Amino acid sequence: MTRHPPEFERIRATLSRVIARVCPGWLAHAREDIVQDACLRIAKAWSDSEESGDFGTSYLWKVGHSAVMDEIRRRRRRQEASLSDPSEQPDSAAVSPARRGASAELRREIHDGLRLLQEPRRWAVLLYLYGFSLRDSATTLGWTTKRVDNQRYRGLAELRDYLESRGFKP
Repeated sequence: MTRHPPEFERIRATLSRVIARVCPGWLAHAREDIVQDACLRIAKAWSDSEESGDFGTSYLWKVGHSAVMDEIRRRRRRQEASLSDPSEQPDSAAVSPARRGASAELRREIHDGLRLLQEPRRWAVLLYLYGFSLRDSATTLGWTTKRVDNQRYRGLAELRDYLESRGFKP
């Protein structure tokens, strides 16, 4: 068993706390892997720097958050790739170009609508769209669950109104 310097143990403990706080519940089974990935990022930064490797807590928060978001993106890409694989879904070729164009247009309108939301509402809605539970969103944002629920509800209503004004009906 390899012994690590005390600095590394402190860094790993901080990264574990950060990742436990920002990682959504549906990704809980992968937290240790995300911690390992974040530790590798720190080790690379440590070897690239000329300093002693004394990383501040805010830097560790950024690394931990980045590792979680990268894992979410990686899983979504894998899911999209498997959904678009014609061998797994023979009906995927049946999607018309018009429907694909409408989907792209809706995606652009959603992005535009999100930009119009006030920042607290935008954060609550984005985390909802990323699949975060109410509790995970509250933990990530440092808010109460009531505030997240309120901001999410109002933000989604505003986004729905915006989309309806642009001609998109549920």
